[in-house]
Amino acid sequence: MKTIRLLGVWVCLLLGLAIANLALRTPPPLPANAPADQFSAGRAMADVRAIGRKPHPIGSAEIVRVRDHLLSRINGLGLKVLVRPGEGVREAARWSPRSVAVGAVQNIVATLPGTNGDAPAVLVMSHYDTVHNSPGAADDSAGVAAALEIARALKAGPAPARDVIFLFTDGEEPGLLGAEAFFARDPLREHVGVVVNLEARGDAGRAAMFQTGPDSGDLVRLYAGAARQPTANSLAAAIYARMPNDTDLTHALRKGLPGLNFAFIDDQLAYHTPLATPEHLDQGSLQNLGDQALPAVRALAMGATLPSKSPDLIYSDVLARVLVAYPVNVGWAILAVAGVLILFTGFRALRGKAVTFVEILRGIAGFLLLGSAAVLALHLAGRLIGIGDQQRYYAMLGQFNLLLPGAGILLIGVCLTVLTLQARGAGGVWGRIWISLAGLAAGGACSLIGGFDQIGLGLGVAVVVLAWLSLGKGVGVFGAWLGALLVVLGLAVAVQALLPGGSVMLAWPLLAASLAAALVMAVGGTRDRRVAWVLTLVVALIAIAVVAQLGAWGAWTFAGVGLTEPAVLAAFAILAAPALLPLAFDFAAYRWAPAFAGVAVAAGAGLLVYAGLDDGGPTRPQIVEASHLADLSTGTAWRVSPQPRLDPWSRVVLSDNDARPVRQAYPPLYREPVWMAPTPVLPVERPVLSIDRAGDRLLVRAVPTAGAEVLTLRLRPSIALHEPRLNGRPIALPTQAGEWSSLSYHAPDPNGVTLSFTARPAGKVEVAVVEIRDGWPRGVSAIPAKPAGLMAMGYSDKTIVLDRGALAWPAYVEGATE
Repeated sequence: MKTIRLLGVWVCLLLGLAIANLALRTPPPLPANAPADQFSAGRAMADVRAIGRKPHPIGSAEIVRVRDHLLSRINGLGLKVLVRPGEGVREAARWSPRSVAVGAVQNIVATLPGTNGDAPAVLVMSHYDTVHNSPGAADDSAGVAAALEIARALKAGPAPARDVIFLFTDGEEPGLLGAEAFFARDPLREHVGVVVNLEARGDAGRAAMFQTGPDSGDLVRLYAGAARQPTANSLAAAIYARMPNDTDLTHALRKGLPGLNFAFIDDQLAYHTPLATPEHLDQGSLQNLGDQALPAVRALAMGATLPSKSPDLIYSDVLARVLVAYPVNVGWAILAVAGVLILFTGFRALRGKAVTFVEILRGIAGFLLLGSAAVLALHLAGRLIGIGDQQRYYAMLGQFNLLLPGAGILLIGVCLTVLTLQARGAGGVWGRIWISLAGLAAGGACSLIGGFDQIGLGLGVAVVVLAWLSLGKGVGVFGAWLGALLVVLGLAVAVQALLPGGSVMLAWPLLAASLAAALVMAVGGTRDRRVAWVLTLVVALIAIAVVAQLGAWGAWTFAGVGLTEPAVLAAFAILAAPALLPLAFDFAAYRWAPAFAGVAVAAGAGLLVYAGLDDGGPTRPQIVEASHLADLSTGTAWRVSPQPRLDPWSRVVLSDNDARPVRQAYPPLYREPVWMAPTPVLPVERPVLSIDRAGDRLLVRAVPTAGAEVLTLRLRPSIALHEPRLNGRPIALPTQAGEWSSLSYHAPDPNGVTLSFTARPAGKVEVAVVEIRDGWPRGVSAIPAKPAGLMAMGYSDKTIVLDRGALAWPAYVEGATE
């Protein structure tokens, strides 16, 4: 029996996490000879390999080759195809209120005709551009290839009931420019009834449907019934809708169109980096993307009508096997059932003197202590190993397969330690003093790296207060269990009221744990050994199911945001605790329980430290960025790196001719300090910059040189300028006296870019033109090859050309000549 008490909680944890791991695995890719009506990653990979050979940002020579490949493929499929040029705009955002991006885009539109061409069409969207320095095999060559494979599969079957439009947008990476151009100004947008967007933020893992629009209840039901092995939950959709992140689907949703957004997000070291090659892409991720998207698109295309707007649902997949979706009022019913079960358990326990009110209160404090300690442990670990550091971020991405298990094992150890202390007691006043000192030390240690940390210190203080409230002499299992259930119930009610979609991750584990508690209270006192064994088995199975579901949710969430704040994983451990609590209390009764929990803490911390120290090697390279800056206005040249610290390769590159790199700002190009070192001036072509005044209009014009990928105009007026226009068209470009405003034009028109403003009062303006060109300038001294453990990011290995101008003018007097 002692062995069962020791192993029960561990067996449930291991089995539950093993099931979660199985649920997170991608399916095997279907070969190229798979049935014609099925999605085949083997077929789609041919397009990934053709598209994802090299980086192909908007306006580059390589994107022309990619565009030609797409046109050839679409023509081969027998679809109607058009290239629809336009101008896309990314307006100023909250975090950059005077910065606008514009681009000359070349969207590709292909149409599979339906039997009713007047019916609202299904739009399948992906983008065919990449960031600089990344071949983008996942983001978004995989989405483009998946769209082509979906088109082929639909073409192989009966004609759809409505048109299916395949939109391949240009200029997504610099600001969703192609999507903005299409949904704002392309007449074809009026034919669209629903949008399915295909994206990626990594190159591995299961694809998830992570975003819908408002009032998408019927659309989610259609997806739930059609998709194969669906992965989605309403918490992700609810949170994403409140985040600043955007995809091409954003512009469709702003126009009131319903939509489904799909992406896979694991192995984010390959997100926007040179690692994103066709060979590195997990073909199972591509298969899973098609397995979910193709049935959804087919169901939309074949339906007599499109799903109508209906109230949003609460939904989640169950271990990637089936999607359960229900109305918000059913969510309240689930919480009501859980509440009744908790009341039943509490009433029976109090009546049978298995617990007292004081023990329940101490159980509440003990569960809050468990949560605070779990969050503090991961928050501290993240601070100490450098999560949050810009340059360390990519190093951490390379160690994700160590970080996730390390964080999970650390959480298990911390939670079992707290539960053991709760069950046994802390050993009197001195025990609580030692725990308080440990909590304060951990909270204070959060400030050792990265400066003063209010969150860490607050968590340390919370651990101290809750330890004194909950620990002392031991609490019985029902006191701790009821306390935990009541806390989760309170949280679930709050979330259900404020963010209904988020309640699924609390309501399901709560209902399961409440059922286990009620069963134990109802029949736990039986003397029939067979009934007792069956009850133990049921409780264990409930615990395994809860751990499996929360483990799958937690791993996916950690992949998305864990390297911003690893403590997010603690939420899932906290929610699993009520289902595991009776087994954990059995474990706590064992003599060596504290030692086992301590080993788990040490093992988890050790894995995290190893992940933080290991450089990852050639298969997990770290990022570098070094560029040539030619300042034509001062006749100087620099080698520049915006990274916080210089790696050995970057130091060698910047130390050209024994120059010494220093960190300094260089406005208006670099407002924050970057690494800079002087380098010999080399001949580069000068973009044309002119500043003039015509009547009351200020005219700023720039003409790019041949091969310019990006042309940026930055201006600082002494007065506020009004009525901005770009090439004669109104544009929202805020200006403020004495502050820099910026407009970046991607794939600039060779004929030039003209900004104009109304400027009636007397004033002056400083203007800078910045041009980005591919490669180092001609005549540059030899650049050493990058070691296998490094990869270029951003504008690395490019030439940045800067020139400046200024103009002052008198007040405008109507009818006067200047």
